[in-house]
Amino acid sequence: MLRGGNNLAFTMLYHKYSEQAYTLAFKYLCNKSMAEDAVQNLFLKIWIKREQIDAGAPFNYYLFTILKNDLLNILRDTKSEVFKLEDCLEVLNKIDDTTEKETQEIIKEQSAILRKAIDSLSPQKKTIFELKATGEYSNEQIANKLNLSINTVKFQYTQSLKKLRELVRTISIILLFLN
Repeated sequence: MLRGGNNLAFTMLYHKYSEQAYTLAFKYLCNKSMAEDAVQNLFLKIWIKREQIDAGAPFNYYLFTILKNDLLNILRDTKSEVFKLEDCLEVLNKIDDTTEKETQEIIKEQSAILRKAIDSLSPQKKTIFELKATGEYSNEQIANKLNLSINTVKFQYTQSLKKLRELVRTISIILLFLN
């Protein structure tokens, strides 16, 4: 049906797989808008290549292979803004009993990736990052608390974010290759 250009079949596939695809994309990218773009790109590719889809092969395997390859390309592109702090912190705050088990597992995995990256920071960068990430402290307050200059706090925080992005990107690439 999809191979013939049936819009209803395409819509049904989108509704069946789009949430799973988004969850997987967000797990590795930790950036809402990039995950949304990855899903849109995925279904655009499926529509364009619909006539080439092997009807005998499992569709979900085909779909997630395309998504995995796209995610690897995004993660390899050092210009892409993988690991958006606000999005990752929002995910860390979502772990509760009301979340679906599958979603909760993905959130825990993502939290572990982020925690591993944060733990790899130097003690001072880690402290500055954690104070700043809570949103409770300004640069000036952190500087006063740690007896540092404001410029040092700004620089250390910026360096921390840069390193976290690189580490999250690397860990995500490794995990994608292992899956």
